[in-house]
Amino acid sequence: MSEVEATRQKKAEASTEASTEASATETTAESERPQAEHAKRSQFGVLTRRYLACTLGDPLTVLVLVAQAPFIGFLCTLVWGDAGRETPSLYFVMALSSIWFGCINACREIVKERAILERERFFGLSLPAYVGSKFAVLAGIGLAQVFTMQMAIEWSMSLRGPFLVQTLAMWGASICGMGLGLLVSALSKTQERAVGVIPLLILPQILFSEVALRREWFPDTMDTIENFMPAYWAFDIFQELAKTEPAYGTVLGSFFVLFLYAGILGTLATAALIPRRET
Repeated sequence: MSEVEATRQKKAEASTEASTEASATETTAESERPQAEHAKRSQFGVLTRRYLACTLGDPLTVLVLVAQAPFIGFLCTLVWGDAGRETPSLYFVMALSSIWFGCINACREIVKERAILERERFFGLSLPAYVGSKFAVLAGIGLAQVFTMQMAIEWSMSLRGPFLVQTLAMWGASICGMGLGLLVSALSKTQERAVGVIPLLILPQILFSEVALRREWFPDTMDTIENFMPAYWAFDIFQELAKTEPAYGTVLGSFFVLFLYAGILGTLATAALIPRRET
């Protein structure tokens, strides 16, 4: 065999080995992706079960959280029951109360576990799975709260509009509140600071609304700011459902914004935890 042919053969063998190695690397990477996704899903399930067990391990706290909802509903019937019918202000109070439930439920749930969170990061904790587990359990509590509050109101008053759709609207507002609470919790260093911020999240919902100021008196910027308030979108659903002929396209649009905001807030809460892992 000539030297030229030997050189060509060596080059062909080297090229074959390189392509084989590249193919093996790609195959390994492709096989690792499903494993990583499965690990994240597995972590979400484990973290959710653990958080649920911890939550149910303190039944008195859960009872207090859920019991405050029908009590607020009862107070609403005292205020609006004598009027004989619901008013837009009642719809707004129901929407705002739902946000309050979500905020107060969630605002301590990350900061109180700061030491555990920092330790588990060294073992590959998935932050999206961790935050998602909080949403999963707190969403169940939030649903119980808004349902019992609405039942307490409906017991004495008959609200206009489909009961289940109104419940879903309040639940969406509650989940937005959870997102706000978890974001505050992720950014706070102590539980006291987290709780202290909650009024600053609730008051703008009132100030930038037509309950505080008639819409025709709104400043130019108030309409824009109001669009960033979850209470506005839940309130809009209630008002639309109370009409004789509701525009369900508008209702669906408001639902989309509520759950979009909840997703954004959950993402921000997750992102807020990333720098802490790097320090």
